Amino acid sequence: MFQEFIYDIGTKVYFGSGMLSHLGEEIKKYGNKVFFLYKGSYTKTMGIYDLVMQAAKEYNFEVVEFTKVQPNPRHTDVQEGADLCRRENCSVVLAVGGGSAIDSAKVIASGALSDVPVWDLVMGKVPVERSLPLITIPTVAATGSEMNSGAVISNLETKDKQSLRTPSQRPKATFLNPQFTYSVSKYQTACGSVDILCHTIETYFSSDNCMYMLDTFMEGLVRTVLKYAPVACSEPENDEARANLMWAAPWAINDFLRYDKNCNWTIHPIEHEISAYYDITHGLGLAIIMPRYLRHIVDEKSLPRFKRLGVNAFGVDAVLDDRAIAEETIRRIEEFCRDTMGLENHFSALGIDGKDFEEIAGKLTGEDGLRCGGYRTLSRSDIVSILTECL
Repeated sequence: MFQEFIYDIGTKVYFGSGMLSHLGEEIKKYGNKVFFLYKGSYTKTMGIYDLVMQAAKEYNFEVVEFTKVQPNPRHTDVQEGADLCRRENCSVVLAVGGGSAIDSAKVIASGALSDVPVWDLVMGKVPVERSLPLITIPTVAATGSEMNSGAVISNLETKDKQSLRTPSQRPKATFLNPQFTYSVSKYQTACGSVDILCHTIETYFSSDNCMYMLDTFMEGLVRTVLKYAPVACSEPENDEARANLMWAAPWAINDFLRYDKNCNWTIHPIEHEISAYYDITHGLGLAIIMPRYLRHIVDEKSLPRFKRLGVNAFGVDAVLDDRAIAEETIRRIEEFCRDTMGLENHFSALGIDGKDFEEIAGKLTGEDGLRCGGYRTLSRSDIVSILTECL
């Protein structure tokens, strides 16, 4: 029995190297003053900055610049951006960069129209009723934030990393140019690819009752990452590899995959807490946690899904017994992250010693100790065990 749903993506996609010629017309749909958020000199060295300024001149709109963006975006920076956006009376937000820039822009777009602290919005103390229109130009294939309504913001003071999802934050338009990802480092390419992979696998294991069509789509996304991520790492300017990853990223998390099921994730919430405490790269944290979590959920109920994923996406031999297929599938995921992508496989190598694991598990489970749901409900001790295995 499948759930009823309405799917309205609401984001216009311009894909290709020459599509920024349409930027001015998209911005002018929403007003004459744009809040331009970007991070790093690459925005200028890649020519994006000049194209934005050229569009501003051609279409006669004002530009307010904001460059205070950090990995695991801080609520203090976002608050500063929202205050500036409101003070300057901007009518549309333009974000250039990776997930941190786009997530920051989303909450700025919401915070600029609210008179409460942005952290209150993130924590759900005050509902978001509306947001400024948002246009994005992603420069990293990873979070897929360019086509979804969610944003993840960190509060390092309270060691919290929380997501804010609201329909009004979904970008109105996005410009996907694979060439803008050529300069992304091998490390960040690897972390971004693992993020795409984890988005897909978390959804794959969010329910046993999935449409066959969506299962095959997710298996195809996994195969795409397995095929093209190594190529993008070794050949940074391989357009085919960059294009496939750039298109895979939003489809792993733009809600297309999740509307036929109750989709509560577990790996991402656990990693969010880890990066809130230790400020590590999101994709790296996922690479370490994902195989440990998957081993934890192997049981008679999950074996058919492991078998389908292993055989159809990872090429595991179908003649093996189901448990052997599950174990081999997880081994290949771990091998991909560690050996193929070259990412660290243990928290201890990052200076994490486990002293905060009980506290982290407590935040995830709440007073009853059973709040962390998903494919399997995890107790506090379950989470501590998973994290301890990551050491």
